[in-house]
Amino acid sequence: MADVLKVTTPLSGYDNSTIKNNPQAGQGPQIQNPVDPTRVTRGDNRTNAGGNGEQQLAFQYRSNFGSFLNMVRNIPDLSKIFTDIFFQGEEMLTGGVMGQEAAERIAAFFKAAQMNEEDILPFLKEQAESNVKFSGGLFDQLRMVMADTNSVDLKSDVLNFIRKFNDMSSGKHILGDIFRTLREMESYVYKQTREQIQEMLKELDMLAQEGDTSKNSALLKDKIMPFLGRYISANHDMGTIRDKISLLTVLISRYENGNREDVLQAFQRLTGYQGFRKYFGTVTMEQFSSLLDQVDMDQAAGKNEWSEKFLDFLRTGVSGGTGLENKQTFLNMMNSMILNESVYMPLLHLAFPFNINGKKLFTEMWIDPDEQGSSTQAGIKRVARIFVKFDIRELGQFKLLLVYGGDASSLQLYYPERMQKSEGAIQKGMKAILEQHQLRIDNLYLQAGGGPNSPVEVFPKIQERKNSVDVRI
Repeated sequence: MADVLKVTTPLSGYDNSTIKNNPQAGQGPQIQNPVDPTRVTRGDNRTNAGGNGEQQLAFQYRSNFGSFLNMVRNIPDLSKIFTDIFFQGEEMLTGGVMGQEAAERIAAFFKAAQMNEEDILPFLKEQAESNVKFSGGLFDQLRMVMADTNSVDLKSDVLNFIRKFNDMSSGKHILGDIFRTLREMESYVYKQTREQIQEMLKELDMLAQEGDTSKNSALLKDKIMPFLGRYISANHDMGTIRDKISLLTVLISRYENGNREDVLQAFQRLTGYQGFRKYFGTVTMEQFSSLLDQVDMDQAAGKNEWSEKFLDFLRTGVSGGTGLENKQTFLNMMNSMILNESVYMPLLHLAFPFNINGKKLFTEMWIDPDEQGSSTQAGIKRVARIFVKFDIRELGQFKLLLVYGGDASSLQLYYPERMQKSEGAIQKGMKAILEQHQLRIDNLYLQAGGGPNSPVEVFPKIQERKNSVDVRI
């Protein structure tokens, strides 16, 4: 009878149980046996990751910043996408089949783009100021504190205060995002659960002032989030609803972080540093509390009416309100806008359409108001670098690069090739505009066609950051 369990060691040569060495041990990464679906062959050390070891190492060590630069270079051109929609007008989006609410949002955006020539400069100033959230005397002094100190702890506490102030000033906006996220969840749950969410939303105080977060935070953390957690556990729903809960968690954390008392305590902690008192003197927490009462939180949060209409326009398109065939177009626009707000992008980015007396144009610009970081350094003149792309419906795309300040200033304008015969008139018009606004330009350069396409090609500061943030997380 055969010894099935192999309890004893069999004599060599009397059976075929001898374990042979694995012949594929020690083989290199080269493919020895190509895949043949009609046969069963041994493996050849292939991995699911793909590529050889050298390629895998190259992938693993590719930095987050490198990925960001690659996306900036390859992201769809916002100017091209937007002009395709804006120049064709509302009819291209509505098509007579849009819902009433979506149609009203689209119409409101196109109406907001209509303005007169004298309205353009005030409009540009308003948009630029609303995009610079941390402006004013308080933040100018904080910048000087950051530039003057070598204390890592002081810099960390200054940034912590700014985060809390930012979340407090954005309190109403964050609360609105929380409300919208919960409303969106209603379409992914059962009817009974939907009704329970609606009842809890009635308890949310949407009129709460910035900084007054205690009541809403308690409702969200102690009642709504546990309820959603029990729903996930009971129904094993690991789909969209779970992703939205993850987003909701981040929003609630930011909302709670903007509590007024926490902001005051963060400021009080700063008063313990000599480097802070050097610029702020003996400002007490009570004095700072009185100062907070005078702050326009809407302005501090960068809120303005035109931006709200633009966001409604994007939301309508992304949600499919302008037709599913246009959804990807709006997603590309949104991705481009978000990418330009990245922490890796040290520039002010503005983009907006104009309809001036029936003439449509779209402008996108990147601004570095302090290219050499000279605002806190004595004896160094400030140099501003501006890159502008603008499309005029009847003419085409223009690109403008302006470097202003320091010892010399220059302006480069790239215009559509079909206007090459009008270069003399363009140059004369540019000089007239510069003289009108008392701008001194040492070098004026015009070229038909060409020019940079990406801000990476224009702003060396973006590439220089690779030396300090070139890491993979």
